[in-house]
Amino acid sequence: MNILIIDQVAKRAEPLEQALRDLGHEVLVRPPGKYAIYKMVESFQPDVVIVDADSPDRDTLEDVSMTSDRLPRPIIFFANDEDDDVIRQSIQAGVSAYIVDGLQPSRVKTLLNVAISRFEEHQRLKGELKKTRDELADRKIIDKAKGLLMKHKQCDEDAAFSAMRKMAMNKNVRLSEIAQDVIDLFG
Repeated sequence: MNILIIDQVAKRAEPLEQALRDLGHEVLVRPPGKYAIYKMVESFQPDVVIVDADSPDRDTLEDVSMTSDRLPRPIIFFANDEDDDVIRQSIQAGVSAYIVDGLQPSRVKTLLNVAISRFEEHQRLKGELKKTRDELADRKIIDKAKGLLMKHKQCDEDAAFSAMRKMAMNKNVRLSEIAQDVIDLFG
């Protein structure tokens, strides 16, 4: 696994870097500041990102959020800040694991596994939510198109739905595409 460590203090990153290499991972260590987390992730394409900082600031959290939205991957934060709001904001930004009080090299494998599992579950839930939202949006379009067909063709709901379904099958497109065409035509 390719892992990107972002740390302002090179000495602080050395034990973590060694523990990860001992587990067989490829590790790249970079200081923050010159390049944003997003740009580093875009450039190096790591499997996991580990950020070690005293406390995540607003800019860092925005950068993590953008990275999570555009280039999602597990992000582990090591910080000294135990503030509940900071932890909550970090998790909302897309951090998979927020660890306070440093790292013992013996815990690296477990922390990686937990962060990756949490990330995968979060991605699965995001996918389900998107699918549900898309289905609801499609349902609204289909219902609106049925209403327009019923009004303009003076037919009942079943006939309107059957006509759209038949057109979708004949054209080999999704029912919602036909419904949008109906809305564009009669709406």
